[in-house]
Amino acid sequence: MEGLIWGGIVKTNDSASEIDTPRVGGIHFRVGTQAGHVIRVDDELIIDASSKGIFKIKKNWQNLHDVDLIKELKVLYNLPESQITLIMLEELRQKYANDWKNWPVNLGAPYVDVNENGIYDPVLDANGYPIPNLGDYPGMDQAEQTLFMVVNDLDSVKVKSLSGAEPLGLEVQITLWSYDTDFLPLAHTIFKRYVFVNKSNHAIDSMFVGQFVDADVGDYSDDLIGCDTLLNLAFAYNGNDVDFEAIKKDLPPPALGYCLLQGPMVETGNTSDVGYKNFNPLNGFKNLPMTSFVYWASGGSLADPPLGVIDYTLQMYNMLNGYIPTNDLKYPTPYVAGSGPNAGQPTKFPLSGDPINDPQGLFGDVDGQGWNMGPSDRRFMMNTGPFTLRPDESQEIILAIIGGLERDRLGAVKQVKNIINYLRAAYQNQLKDVFPKPDVPQVKATPFDEYVVLNWGWDAESVQRIEQQVKNGFRFEGYNVYQLPRADAGLNDPQTVKIATFDLINDVAKISGLKAHPVNGRYYETLLQEGSNSGIKHYLVIKEDQINKIKFYRGSTYYFAVTSYSYNPELPEYPSLESDYQAVSVIIQDEPPGDRYFSEAEQEIEVVASKESDVLCLVNVVDPAAVTGHDYQVYFTQDTDTASATYGTYLWNLKDLTTGLTVLTGQSIKELDEDTPPDKMDEDQLIVDGLLVKVLTKPKGLAAIVQVAGAEGTLTSEQNVWHSLSWINDPNRFYISAGGGNGTIDRLLSGINHANGHDFELRFTNSGGWYLWWDEDSNKVAARVPFEAWDVGPATYDDPSDDIRCLTGGYSGGATPGVFDFAYQDPFFGFAATDWIDIRKPLNEQGSYQAFAQDIESGAFTYQWWNNSVEVLSNIIICDFGGARTLPPSGTVIRFITTKGADQELTFTFTAPDKIEDDLDLMKKDVEKINVFPNPYYAASRLEPDRFTHFVTFNHLPPHAVIRIFTLNGVLVRKLEKNEDSQFLRWDLKNEKGRSVASGMYVIHVDMPELGKQKILKLLVIASEQMH
Repeated sequence: MEGLIWGGIVKTNDSASEIDTPRVGGIHFRVGTQAGHVIRVDDELIIDASSKGIFKIKKNWQNLHDVDLIKELKVLYNLPESQITLIMLEELRQKYANDWKNWPVNLGAPYVDVNENGIYDPVLDANGYPIPNLGDYPGMDQAEQTLFMVVNDLDSVKVKSLSGAEPLGLEVQITLWSYDTDFLPLAHTIFKRYVFVNKSNHAIDSMFVGQFVDADVGDYSDDLIGCDTLLNLAFAYNGNDVDFEAIKKDLPPPALGYCLLQGPMVETGNTSDVGYKNFNPLNGFKNLPMTSFVYWASGGSLADPPLGVIDYTLQMYNMLNGYIPTNDLKYPTPYVAGSGPNAGQPTKFPLSGDPINDPQGLFGDVDGQGWNMGPSDRRFMMNTGPFTLRPDESQEIILAIIGGLERDRLGAVKQVKNIINYLRAAYQNQLKDVFPKPDVPQVKATPFDEYVVLNWGWDAESVQRIEQQVKNGFRFEGYNVYQLPRADAGLNDPQTVKIATFDLINDVAKISGLKAHPVNGRYYETLLQEGSNSGIKHYLVIKEDQINKIKFYRGSTYYFAVTSYSYNPELPEYPSLESDYQAVSVIIQDEPPGDRYFSEAEQEIEVVASKESDVLCLVNVVDPAAVTGHDYQVYFTQDTDTASATYGTYLWNLKDLTTGLTVLTGQSIKELDEDTPPDKMDEDQLIVDGLLVKVLTKPKGLAAIVQVAGAEGTLTSEQNVWHSLSWINDPNRFYISAGGGNGTIDRLLSGINHANGHDFELRFTNSGGWYLWWDEDSNKVAARVPFEAWDVGPATYDDPSDDIRCLTGGYSGGATPGVFDFAYQDPFFGFAATDWIDIRKPLNEQGSYQAFAQDIESGAFTYQWWNNSVEVLSNIIICDFGGARTLPPSGTVIRFITTKGADQELTFTFTAPDKIEDDLDLMKKDVEKINVFPNPYYAASRLEPDRFTHFVTFNHLPPHAVIRIFTLNGVLVRKLEKNEDSQFLRWDLKNEKGRSVASGMYVIHVDMPELGKQKILKLLVIASEQMH
């Protein structure tokens, strides 16, 4: 048993003295309240009769199954299933409907404020019922069930029978709610909210509220209790390893916890403090925590206060203040710790030790240890206060009631505490994401004659919401695709098949945790999600019946579902949640009458680039029924938002050139991966007009390092010199490598981002230029070298107008600064190598080669050019293969060709495949395809779900058709009319009177008035015994 108890001191106009007697009320072993909302009429408080009773709603009230209602009625009335009547079922079903329609928001009942305007303004259906998400609707957000009631303490007889005191004049609005899930923190939790309203004309001072609990965890006689001040938790658990009530159900001993998520709000005056009330934050306030914990035991030295006399009020008010139950308010007696180093010391939080890590109570006050009583029938109360409640003011507290069930009694306590850690984190967002289930993917399913296309990437807003939102630490991780045996089958149905999982490429793959057993509800460790770092996709082409492992059967209906799932590594016991789903059904068929498709799923479309680059654009058909035949263009824009993660980079956009509309914007360009073929990359793009468009680029780097000229002039073909020998006619052949590390190409690329797609050359000349050893400790040493470095623009080799001379310098490598020689050794092949060459590109005149040279020649070495230039290439070494230790001769040119990314001049264009829809001439032509199957019909069909359902199906029908079925002698058996887009229509093999037809041959006349066409079919029916 449990209930809420309150107490306070009434303040009239005359200030009360310290000997004022408090008033106490609430719900204990007697009920000191009555039902109803309090109204003031002519200064008199009366009860609104219409507000009496319990209002309760379910989220799925329109689809309640009898089995769920029976389960509830069995508990509600403590009846066996055999005594649950149809009338009782219907009354309960109607109760849920009525309360959904007439939810008492005016009495304080909570609602989901969809538009967040603070006003209950639901959108109603034709029968006056609120439609969720279109407008506000009853209950707590995402909760499966919400209960609401209003009580008050105006009945002095009831209050005196409890406490011997007069009423305080309170109205209490009580809300309870829970969630339908196997997510353990919520599956084991009931939430409770109390709102207190002072309906009297006097203030209530020094008010406290206490949650009283007579726990009775399993067998009532062997319980222990405790509190945790850090978690605002009071809990009860079994004192023995076996509980005689739990063992009857083959269960280990459970545990029970009450957590104060939100206490009364009091003003602090400190604007940095934040208090919460009605799920809204208020600065300058704070919520009181659990301010004391008290306990007593049936038959113990601390017993229940005597009911119905003023002694109850005195003792209970002392307990609300954290003292033992005595009548002395002036000199109350404190509780004392019973074990641990503070044993015998007064405390307002007895039994606050840790039974999990300190079961002997050596370091804290643990129940059942030291001077504390042994296991018995315990009661406890967790309290919060004091606060003042003035006339017409309200206060609010929110509690979570948690059940724990683990392998043993202390494991159950640990589970309760783990759940509370999660709930308290969720409360920081005012419980908005307490149930962080991912959103449901929006799936379109398109059937064809041999395959089905599932597309959940068509809704950009839905995809972004699913993949970007973080709910209480849970982040998107992947999608699952299922085939269901029936429309109403669940994911746990033994015939349901998981077809595919698409998950992020990260360090998360398989996710294990606790899951509820579908039969007994017990939680067990299992594999929750089976990712493989496959990468995300937003579509799937399914080419066979995954349940039966056969090809799709034309005319058959198949059911599919797509879910999203999330991951939170901070919750190892329950780290993943999977979304709900919407089952989508498809009938395998070829093109509908009047339609023609001119492409296939996953067909590649030719793309034309405006210029050469290292950017690749791939376009594939996803849904041949959704393509447009339009012309499209991919173009690029630079991100100029300094707060953006992609600031400064180029993003791609997709424009429909036929309509002039831009259909995708701000898409990131993905880098190519050497280990993954391009057609397998970037599958996570959105699907637009039935197309998957992907834009990929090589990573910023060097596409090649080539020799383009030698002493004799320009080479007829470029010669690769990266770790490869130079032109065969060079007098002393060389190759290019990298100084430091292992001599790999990444050593050259530390400044490659500054290259901006430009290429660079080392030109060996007679005049040469300055080289400065700027990476040496003595960075004022320079020498002339027989080469120059140039920025030659973005592959504009024949246009010298954009060439810019660069700065050269670096590191000796061979400990000979001041002498550019071959004293270093290539770390890759081991040949003698030059000093390391860095190339810096000027940003302005102050960073130009002229400024650089002047700084050296003047001997000043001010390095003012340094911040006016940027490094583009580094650690280049020229390696001596020929052995002469000479640099390449004058006229030699080594070109560093960078990868060419996107820019504003680059575009890709393509034309989507076309299709024909609703063509009247084609519809007339398709009349020849109209048929009925199975034909002959032999007693049953594999398309029928059970032996009681019988039908044949007409296909290739236009939107409107009238079908008349005759016997051979011309008697009309049945008339059917079709008025919808599907090409299919079923006949249930019954006549106009609803009776099954006899065996025989039937003539079928199909009339299509809009087409001016008719067709005659014949059907042979062999009836079965079940049909009659």
